[in-house]
Amino acid sequence: MCVFLGEDHLNHSTIRHFNLDKLCWVIGLSVLVRLIFLGLLDLLPEEAYYWNYAQHLDIGYLDHPPMVAWLIGASEALLGRSEFAVRLPAFLGWIVLAYFVFHLAEDTIGKGTGRMVILLLAILPIYMSVGFLMTPDAPFYVCWAGALFFIARAMFNKRPLAWYGAGIFLGLGMLSKYTMGLIVPATLAYMLVDKDARQWFKRPHPYIALLLGLVLFLPVLYWNSQHQWASFAFQGTRRWGGDTGFHLHILIGSILVLITPLGLYEAARVILDFQKCRRTIRQADLLRYRKYLFLVTFTLVPLLVFVIHSIQGQPKLNWTGPAWLALLPLIGARISGMRARQDAPYVRTLTRRWLVTASLVPVLFAAGFGYMIAGMPGFTKESWMKLPIAWKAYGDRVEEIETRLENETDSEPIVIGLDEYWLASQASFYDPDDDDDLDTLQEIAGENLVGGNSLMWNSWVSPQMVAGRHGLLVSFTEDKLKQNRVTGRFSKVGEISKEVLTNCDGEIGHFYWRVGYNYRADSLRRQ
Repeated sequence: MCVFLGEDHLNHSTIRHFNLDKLCWVIGLSVLVRLIFLGLLDLLPEEAYYWNYAQHLDIGYLDHPPMVAWLIGASEALLGRSEFAVRLPAFLGWIVLAYFVFHLAEDTIGKGTGRMVILLLAILPIYMSVGFLMTPDAPFYVCWAGALFFIARAMFNKRPLAWYGAGIFLGLGMLSKYTMGLIVPATLAYMLVDKDARQWFKRPHPYIALLLGLVLFLPVLYWNSQHQWASFAFQGTRRWGGDTGFHLHILIGSILVLITPLGLYEAARVILDFQKCRRTIRQADLLRYRKYLFLVTFTLVPLLVFVIHSIQGQPKLNWTGPAWLALLPLIGARISGMRARQDAPYVRTLTRRWLVTASLVPVLFAAGFGYMIAGMPGFTKESWMKLPIAWKAYGDRVEEIETRLENETDSEPIVIGLDEYWLASQASFYDPDDDDDLDTLQEIAGENLVGGNSLMWNSWVSPQMVAGRHGLLVSFTEDKLKQNRVTGRFSKVGEISKEVLTNCDGEIGHFYWRVGYNYRADSLRRQ
């Protein structure tokens, strides 16, 4: 017997189910945890970097499109500078994401499925994180879900104008992250494999939708045309080049982190069972079959792209996250007991394993956030600067050293972070005495001033802008402060000092610094 989605083939006397209606508190707890900690945890370095985007508002940037900057800028204009203001767009975006996926589930699977999907969005780590951390993924996931919602409406509800909604979200998504472009080949693949969907090749609406997306994306195209196509080149060579080799195992490992091992198991079961039962489902209900095919296709096409890449290059942790959005309705239906036959009742229950997962994940997130705020007592502090627990203390200490140096030299130094962007970005956001953003941004720079690469900091502060000034050189390691490319930019350098950052429990991080006097923008001094 071919069974799809539900667990009616199992002996229910051996499986205990729990009423989903009583688990709404899990959704509420997940939302509450994120809302409480939005403003309590220090920004991640990436978030501080995107905040600096917002201080240099533009229509394009080297490493990402501008949507993340626009949203942070709008939030900060309303609420002022704070961690809460930076992350609020991500939190609100998750609500919009949940709205689209809820209705996608209701439209493709049936009434009652949406609540189960909201539960999955609330407990699976990747979707919790995009509703908390303000990165390009936050608006990107919203746009991916919005495009899915409108494409499904066009395909199955006979609403041609829904294509225009899909086109708008395609454009907005491309303004968020270039990966949004994968929605186009996924749509094309579905229109090719589904006979009824092929009618849209003969109608203007999909083409107008593409045109709408392109029009919205024009600002980024224009910015790139004025900057030697730098962003496209950066994303192409950096994301799809570089480290070569077989990394499929890393991709699988990242999926286990993003949707949990249990989530991956259910996803695999849904896909395999659909392949096994597709003929039976098609004969029983053609429309239902087309909807299931839609959800599976919009999962497998982008996933296939990432699998192909992982065979010859290293994938990023978060890459596959949007691909699973289309499969969530099928996963939700399966684990709550819904069966594929149209006349089968919908059982609003949850198995024990998912009850445990749903209950534990928000609690673990809350405990983890609280533990980081406490400074992670009991653990080594060698690498905790990578986590959001010591950056405010870092900004305060850099400001103290900067003020002392200014008093000693009677001139304001420029802080130079000797890494790609973390130290400069966090020093900028956590400058405690900043009353004038424009002034502060001229007093902090990246290691591009000493021959390194600092991404957008390369454009924001040039060597010529700071020629002749003293520099406060800040580094994670002592060795970097000794490099000739660093010391050779100054007429002389001071001694290296170590700063230990503490809270009530002890050390939470540290950094090294030294002073460089009379910065030279033209060439290295002779040793």
